[in-house]
Amino acid sequence: MRTRSFVNKLVLAVAALLLGGAWRAAGAAEAPSLERGLVGQAPALIEHFKANDYKNVGVLKFLVAREGAKSFSDNVGTLNLMMARRLEVALVLANEPKRPIGIIRNASAVAARTKGANHRTPLGRKKLFGADYPLAWGKTEVKADAFVTGTAQISKDLRKLTVSLYIFDKRKNASEQVGEDFEVRNDAGKLAEMNESFALRGLFDDGEAVKTAAQVNQKKAQHPLADGTPPVHLTVLYGGKPVRVEYRDGKAFLPEPKEGQKVAFLLGRDNSKARYGAVLKVNGENTIDHERQPDFHCRRWVLDVGTKPFLIKGYQVDDKTAEEFRGLSPSESKAREMNYGADVGTISLTVFRERQKEEVFDPLEVKEQKRARVVAKAQLPEKASYKALKAELMAEANEGETRGLIGEGKKVASKVRIVTFKPEPIPVMSVTIVYYRP
Repeated sequence: MRTRSFVNKLVLAVAALLLGGAWRAAGAAEAPSLERGLVGQAPALIEHFKANDYKNVGVLKFLVAREGAKSFSDNVGTLNLMMARRLEVALVLANEPKRPIGIIRNASAVAARTKGANHRTPLGRKKLFGADYPLAWGKTEVKADAFVTGTAQISKDLRKLTVSLYIFDKRKNASEQVGEDFEVRNDAGKLAEMNESFALRGLFDDGEAVKTAAQVNQKKAQHPLADGTPPVHLTVLYGGKPVRVEYRDGKAFLPEPKEGQKVAFLLGRDNSKARYGAVLKVNGENTIDHERQPDFHCRRWVLDVGTKPFLIKGYQVDDKTAEEFRGLSPSESKAREMNYGADVGTISLTVFRERQKEEVFDPLEVKEQKRARVVAKAQLPEKASYKALKAELMAEANEGETRGLIGEGKKVASKVRIVTFKPEPIPVMSVTIVYYRP
């Protein structure tokens, strides 16, 4: 049960509806953002679908690798899944209004529930075509004619990603590259999705954030949680006791909780005059409403000036109730290791300062840039028809011991107060702790 003093201090933020950041036209020598890159690729993919008479197409979780790695991974961070969801939105926007190709909604979620499904083997790909998938609009479920997926290689300095797109259909059951590799620039908002950590000292610049994260990754700078003065402090508690964080190779690690052990998080803040909004995720899920959106679009815990450290004991599901965190059993943990699900075994914290002035967008902004703002959200609204869905998206554009994963437990009383918080587009801090290895 929460104490009265805790209830009085704890507030939730309403997620901002518009993506912050200056989406200006990229210079001639500058690579486009990931969203712009996907928006640029989507029309050619739609034409490819038409040429091959595909009626319904899904997008599967991307594989990601850091430059120099021996192989690609499906669990680098939430980036694996977020890239697929962003491409999904880009395909909806590029679709033909009169005769739209059926774009499947979150095909990776269905793939995760389909026994034996795996787009990396012929037998696994065959299993994918046997499942029923929901379309991005309406209530219809369909069989897939083809799937799109991709790879992304992160450069050593974290400044760019090299992306390749692949497609396979049920006729050939073989993965083939579509189009050429393309490069996109990285930004501060993607660093948390890659499980990279950084903290800025009064600088709000994508380049500085990426540079700082690379220094932490290369052990040239301290991990933000090891620094004595981060904007927001995070302490993890198992069974009511703080757990020591281990730092190695620029990463932060914790032991796994024991089965049934209660887990909680203590958030505190510095003595500055800034108002902070913190997105705390466990296994890629926001601790508010189980959201799986990019951090900028998630609801956040607001730390006003003078806020005392407060305890988060579970996933907040409404303004009065939370689901307690608990250590899962080995069998439950294994079940969460979904090949196509969001990342498991991580705790992430991303901190935003409150925006001090409203952003003014460039009136000459081109259609691609507007669509990129929508793709950045990696989320499709529920709509009855393709026409209604696209209209909604374009409206947004213009605006021994058993141990394991942390999961949800019983529901407990947890009163919170909802307030408005509009974040700066670039976070001042982002950290990831690895506590479980699949």
